[in-house]
Parts: sequence; structure tokens; C-alpha cells
Amino acid sequence: MRDGTMVEGHIMIGEDQALVPYLNGRRGGWMNVTRAHRPKLNEAPGHVIVQSEHIILATAPDHDVQISTAPPSGIEERNVEVVLIGGKTLHGFVSAAAQQRLSDYISAQTGKFMWLQRASLAADGRALGDLALQMSAIEILKDLRANAPIEEGSSVMEPLG
Repeated sequence: MRDGTMVEGHIMIGEDQALVPYLNGRRGGWMNVTRAHRPKLNEAPGHVIVQSEHIILATAPDHDVQISTAPPSGIEERNVEVVLIGGKTLHGFVSAAAQQRLSDYISAQTGKFMWLQRASLAADGRALGDLALQMSAIEILKDLRANAPIEEGSSVMEPLG
């Protein structure tokens, strides 16, 4: 969650539905979470509703839910670094076209959540797996490819003075 709270629990999701489209389709943003608890508070499981606007990332640690649909052909995995608001940094992969700019990739997303594949925390390398990531929580998205362009378009910024 945006305030650093972690909520673990179960959601009811269609058998053939993936997590990213599920989160993007919440009417009013609310979702039911059963057997929910906040691990840091040692609280007993219960039933809560959560506003999806406050979710930073969501994952299925037991891998029983698909995170997103398979990308179309002609798409490659691109290694990225994601700096979240608040400073946490993740490494992972997005599925983008070979010459597609990351700004165009983000603009092409149709909802509030995107798929980050094989994510890990940059600080300690802890694996998080595939996850749904709230795009409004992203402060910086950096292309980590060795051949990533350092210039985009034809605009040149000149130093003042």
C-alpha cells in the first residue's frame, strides 16, 4: 500500500482472468480481500475491502493466478529499473517492441496497473516474481539495456548561461 502497509489475503478472480486486467477493471476502485491480515501487526485474518488506488504492487506468491496475458509476437523483454515514489527501487522486465521508447510503452498501457516481470528489490536482490505495479507509484523508469538510446528524438537541451 502507499503508506507502506502490507496486506496479505485472497481475492476472488475469474478462472481465466489475469491480475493486471482484474485490478484495472475494479469499478470505483474497491476490491474484497478475504482471509486478509497485515503481517507486521500480527492480526487475525478477516474480510476487508481495499481501495485499489492505494495498492503499489500486487502479486500471487503461490503462482495460482496469471499476472497478465502473454504479449503479442514481435515483443521483447526489456530490462528496466523502477524507482517508486518514496525511493524503493525494483529491477524487472517489461514487454515492449524492439525500438519502442519507454515513454511510448507507458503511454500505451490501458489501465492503472502494468505488468513487471521477474521483479526483484534492488537493495537486496530479493525476488518478488511477476507483479502488477501501480503506474502512478512510478517516479522513474530506466531502460537498463546495454544499447539503450541516451537520446530520444531530435530535441537538444543547451545549458543556460
